[in-house]
Amino acid sequence: MKRRSICQAHGPSMLLSLSVHLTPLALVASVGPMALPPPARAQSLPASVSPPEVKDVEALGAGWPGPMPTDDRLPALPPELLGVLTMEQAAAWAVARNPVVRSAYQSLVATQNSLGAAYASWWPTLNLSLNGGPYASKTFYNYPFSASAGFPITGSGLGSERVFEASYFQAIGQVDATWNLIDPTRSATIWQNKYLVRQAADTYVITRRDQRLKTQSAFIDLQRAVAAVKTGREIVENDELLYRLAQTRVQMGVASKLEVFKQQTVLLADRQALLAAEQQVETARANLAQLLATPSPDALSPASPLTPLGAWGHALDDTIHASLAYRKVLEQQLLAIQTNEAQARIYLATYRPTLQLITSLYWTKGVGYLTQGPPFVPDARSDAWNGSALLQLTFTGFDGGQARMNAAAARRQAAAAAETYSATVLQVRSDVQSLVAQARSGRSIVMAGADRVKAANGALRLQTMRFNAGYGTITDVVQAQQEISQAVSSYIQNLATYNDTLVQLSRSSGLPVQPDPALLEAVGNPLQTLRLPTRMAQMR
Repeated sequence: MKRRSICQAHGPSMLLSLSVHLTPLALVASVGPMALPPPARAQSLPASVSPPEVKDVEALGAGWPGPMPTDDRLPALPPELLGVLTMEQAAAWAVARNPVVRSAYQSLVATQNSLGAAYASWWPTLNLSLNGGPYASKTFYNYPFSASAGFPITGSGLGSERVFEASYFQAIGQVDATWNLIDPTRSATIWQNKYLVRQAADTYVITRRDQRLKTQSAFIDLQRAVAAVKTGREIVENDELLYRLAQTRVQMGVASKLEVFKQQTVLLADRQALLAAEQQVETARANLAQLLATPSPDALSPASPLTPLGAWGHALDDTIHASLAYRKVLEQQLLAIQTNEAQARIYLATYRPTLQLITSLYWTKGVGYLTQGPPFVPDARSDAWNGSALLQLTFTGFDGGQARMNAAAARRQAAAAAETYSATVLQVRSDVQSLVAQARSGRSIVMAGADRVKAANGALRLQTMRFNAGYGTITDVVQAQQEISQAVSSYIQNLATYNDTLVQLSRSSGLPVQPDPALLEAVGNPLQTLRLPTRMAQMR
């Protein structure tokens, strides 16, 4: 019996594929860590090798990795309103324009889309694929082809053939449909995504409220800085007036240079405070411009001066109850409990069976020579169809306890969220109690500060007149001037702190700040009459 050997070489084949998926697929590309060579021993560089220049290295990272987001998505704010900006208008613009709020909204929409994807698990998945391309093959034989194939040698002309070729085009189409009739994770996944949507909604609401609070606080800071600049300029003018008066008295020989130096010291201190206040104005404008998403901070100017916003007339218990019902962070902690409980049910669903209906339709189309070379099957055509439908039941009987341990961990996370909720409730109570106490005492502090400014202003005027009339010393005038500077600075700071406390209480509880006409009448405008009359310069 002779040995027969076959050597078959297949030529290159080209494959064209087209895949159509009617349901979204999540493709995760996982790239493992690259194997790095062991660190070489530290060796000194040759003298001829020098590190590149810094500018050359920085040039390697030049350019933007993608299209930069433009600022033309938001319309420019009207300049005529920026110069007379109110607190309510600033808060409304900040909520509508700031990228932080818009980002929270996009996250909310993303979680809604995830919930829609969870609901889509009720529907079957339909996949279509189509592949096609030319195929070629070449076969070598060490015996007559017809003897092996059973064809008669006589008259066939193939008795001496040793090489045969085949070439054809083949197309393969496949349609697969998969439907999870029973899926134990589906219900828990849908509820988990519902909780995540509510959490994202709470985050969006919290972001809007925080943005409004930040804007109101930044507006109050701008009012405080503007008031400090205005009063600082008037105080510096008073210092300059008194400084010139002291110089005149020295020239007349009725005073010593010590009086001039003392007044000059006060002048320089107040000038330093004025420069610091001007710096605070620029900082406050920049902070407010960032919240308003506007590139023109220099145009920002409050429409009204720094005055009391009102009073907090709500009772402490009412404020606490309103805060507990208003704070979305408490709802988020409760939703975190439910989310972790749903995750535990998803883990435990591993041990429950899943029933799938799987159907498949397979089609193959061939055109060309489907067997060994001409003249046997020239211009052949073939179609092959194959269909299947089956029910598949799968479940995990043992996984080493991974699902149970993961479920136990999720339930521990739910318990931790419950403890966090209790801690947050205590924190809300503490914050509200502290803010209410600050608001109540702050009202009295503002009234006392206004009276102090009025008294210091009157004392300065009287002391200056006594000094011009020849009574008293320059030390009395310097002390009066220092007292009014301190009184004005303390009043502005206390009033800004009081207003900020009111807006924080409103943010925490959702209750409005109540008007307080009695406070406005008692305070008045103590910063209006700080400037000394110019006629005092001519008094002797």
